[in-house]
Amino acid sequence: MPIYNYKAKDKYGINLQGTMEAASSAAVAARLSGMGYVPVYILEQEVSATAGLEDWLAQYQRVKSEEMIVFVRQLSSILGAGVPLLESLEALYEQMSSRKFKNLILRVRKDIEGGASFSEALERDKKTFKPVFVAMVRAGERAGILGEVLDRLAALLERDYENIQKIKSATRYPLIVVISLVVAFFIVVTFIIPRFSMLYSSYRTELPLPTRILLAINFVIRNYFVYIFIILALLVYLIKKSLDTERGRIWWDSIALSLPVFGTLVNKLILARFCRMLSAMLKSGIPILEALSITRDTVGNKILSRAVDNIKEDVTRGVAMSEPMRGSKLFPPLAVQMVAIGERAGAMEAMLTKVADYFDRDADYMITNLTPLLEPLLILCLAFLVTLLALGVFLPMWDMVKLIK
Repeated sequence: MPIYNYKAKDKYGINLQGTMEAASSAAVAARLSGMGYVPVYILEQEVSATAGLEDWLAQYQRVKSEEMIVFVRQLSSILGAGVPLLESLEALYEQMSSRKFKNLILRVRKDIEGGASFSEALERDKKTFKPVFVAMVRAGERAGILGEVLDRLAALLERDYENIQKIKSATRYPLIVVISLVVAFFIVVTFIIPRFSMLYSSYRTELPLPTRILLAINFVIRNYFVYIFIILALLVYLIKKSLDTERGRIWWDSIALSLPVFGTLVNKLILARFCRMLSAMLKSGIPILEALSITRDTVGNKILSRAVDNIKEDVTRGVAMSEPMRGSKLFPPLAVQMVAIGERAGAMEAMLTKVADYFDRDADYMITNLTPLLEPLLILCLAFLVTLLALGVFLPMWDMVKLIK
């Protein structure tokens, strides 16, 4: 549908400007009148030659975390200043640079104008707006504190984004080292070792074991590279398909939690996320059973999701939440004790926030020291590859010197 620029006056004579997607200018005028505004002018936006292509490409784009954080934070601030929701979305539409997000805001605003609530409009796009997002917005609408709830959502999104950026920063150096080692090894085995082998073969002597290993790797790469690539691609595809199943996801998440170094880090991050989300939803007025159901689906780990299921079942029967947490073996004793104190003191939300802060501090410490923890492993890999290459190249040279003598 075409997009129209409009200018209107409210009942106090204050000018308002914005854009609206509608079938015709008459539909825009009718909508503005229904909202209590008097249209001054309505003009259709000129459509550029590439607009259709941009809209088509926008369908396959993903909303970036930074864009979502900016959207939620600014919407919270504008609503907190007393601006109506539709006008707030209009203002944010003008500020967004992403075509995908602009189309998303237009669609949400259109649904609201059609009689849907904000949470119902968001729920239509489940890939962009997760269940925890929609549930907290719905609770904010019911309690009349949408701006405050959006502020909590922005804090949750910012915390997740910061953790991801910290992990990327901490693993950047080890990743560069590993990639460099693989590329260097591939170049040496593919281009350098064969030249030496031609020289060595003229002396008709048995090559040392390291050299034979490198030549065997070279033979496999030259003759079976296509098959290796196909097998690896097929393996990646099968793993991705298995992750779409309950059993495959449980297997993958159990491996993630059992990895050295990274398993402990993943455990702390998902526990921090669980406690922070649960605290934010309880503060927003969502009942604990509904909050546990939502966190179970959005916590991002099937092992913890099963533990949350057990917690919910026990809470339904009237058992304190700290008891099944203690039995799950996933939560450290200190965290369980803090939750138990929060239950007895009637300050569950505050204690869950403290537990989340505790896990986040531990995770931050691990992320900060991630590179030093990985350095010994990198040194071992480097030493092994360099030794193999050095022996593969120089041992035949020493044998040649002996033969010449």
